[in-house]
Amino acid sequence: MPLKKHRFWVNSIGVFFIAVFIFLAIRLAGIQIIDHDKYTKLAKAQQCKKIELPARRGSILDRNGNTLAESLQVGSIYADPTEIEDIPHVAYHLSKILKLNSSKLIKLLNKDKRFVWIKRKIGDEELRAIAKLSLKGVYMSHEYHRFYPNQQLGSHVLGFTNIDEKGIEGIELSFDDMLSGKSGYKLIFRDALQRQIITPDSKVQLPRHGNTVVLTIDANIQHIVEEELGIACEKWMPSSATAIAMDPMTGEVLGMANYPTYNPNHFKKYHSNNRRNLAITDCYEPGSLMKPIVLSGLLEEGIVRPDDVLFCNNGVYEIKGRTLHDTHGGHGNLTVAEIISYSSNIGMAKLGMLMGIQKMYQYLKQFKFGEKTGIELPGEIGGIFRPAKQWSDTYSLVSISIGHEVAVTPLQFITAFCAIPNGGVLLKPSIIKSMVSDDNKIKEEFQHPQLVRRVMNVNIARNMMNPILMKVVTEGTGKSANLFEYDIAGKTGTSQKTSDEGKRYSHEKYVGSFIAYAPADQPRICVLVMINEPQNGAYYGGTVAAPAVREIIRRSLLYLGVEPLKFQMAMQ
Repeated sequence: MPLKKHRFWVNSIGVFFIAVFIFLAIRLAGIQIIDHDKYTKLAKAQQCKKIELPARRGSILDRNGNTLAESLQVGSIYADPTEIEDIPHVAYHLSKILKLNSSKLIKLLNKDKRFVWIKRKIGDEELRAIAKLSLKGVYMSHEYHRFYPNQQLGSHVLGFTNIDEKGIEGIELSFDDMLSGKSGYKLIFRDALQRQIITPDSKVQLPRHGNTVVLTIDANIQHIVEEELGIACEKWMPSSATAIAMDPMTGEVLGMANYPTYNPNHFKKYHSNNRRNLAITDCYEPGSLMKPIVLSGLLEEGIVRPDDVLFCNNGVYEIKGRTLHDTHGGHGNLTVAEIISYSSNIGMAKLGMLMGIQKMYQYLKQFKFGEKTGIELPGEIGGIFRPAKQWSDTYSLVSISIGHEVAVTPLQFITAFCAIPNGGVLLKPSIIKSMVSDDNKIKEEFQHPQLVRRVMNVNIARNMMNPILMKVVTEGTGKSANLFEYDIAGKTGTSQKTSDEGKRYSHEKYVGSFIAYAPADQPRICVLVMINEPQNGAYYGGTVAAPAVREIIRRSLLYLGVEPLKFQMAMQ
């Protein structure tokens, strides 16, 4: 009996071990065959780590190669919470050095993740302090930080990036793909104690750094534009203002500035309104700035000549129940040229009515009013230019002739106006000159000028409109823009802003503007300044905007090496 009992237990134990063996064999087979890929990945995850090698974002340069935006290498701190044994201890030291909230840090380090950012883009001193602690599970990596060395210079053109160096506004946004590049990586192996093992066959994929974008902006002219606009704004305290400098022969933007402005290195400190590029995002009725454009159409159609005379009703004129006034004094008889020089609303209204709705609409439409210019900047609007069928038979010809019932962005208007100094062609404005690859090879070169269409005869532009606009500065409403050194041709503009949801014009809010080019005989630069809602007792464009244009032109031409007129005459 004891023998049988003994055999039973022996057999039972044998069967048990056989069953265990079969189970283990099946399980082992499952691990080695069925779940092979799964456990291989787990093993690799423990032994191998993929380290990103960030791509450096391309720089943004001015036309002369001066750096406007660049990416600098900085250190960042991250952690692998699964490797940290004493979380409160680690959190205490990190919070002390990096000035972080300790309780929030503990919560972050308790997450079931292999990677969490602790603090990105820190200073060298903080980086060295963390390195000295040698905290297990805490690591340092190098990435890039966007830096604008000239602070607010060209900020509305450049825009800015977020912490991951993705473009948010300006050139940084519109050329984000070209500037960004592509990150690389390297694989490192670690032993059971998580120590790095250096192997000769470690896989490395080098990053492809971003391309450099070269602008048409000249940093020196940009500085002049911003400085003179700032002086005007300090004097007249407007709600906003814009200044643009353009090469009228190529359509290249040499400078573009707005007030208020901001520093892209610290963009979060500023209200979003400060960051708007008003040169392309906002539109205004141009007022008397429109008069030379309308007149060129009348000359083009052969309806009038510069020396034709019109009676301007001594400054008060009633048109079908609407009373029109000349704001710069009452005039009797004026030539067509003098109507522009003295900016007579009455004379211009009478000229506009001679043209007729269809002819005026078709002529102004050539200048692409109501359409985007297509400049390489984000956020551009098209302005307002209504179809001819929506024009009033009674008032539209009068209103549009003096710059009402149409709204333009500052960039739209300077682009259209430049057809006069360049001899009658509308050019597409541009702010990009070229793109250069990381190995310093030109990847793409933008051709300038880019012709849109001819909008006026060269004889009308140079031999009729040019002398008329010169007289605006020497004898008319633009005298405060007159220069001893250079001959300037330009036009003043003052427009009332609408109030009561656009139902009527305000008698308190104005836009004062001035646009001019020089030298008048061989134009090198065209400048527009718009001052929105100036204070301190003045609002006429000839008062609040013309002096700024004068100084931008004078300083820019001297910088460009253009000999002053008086010096040329003395040398002859």
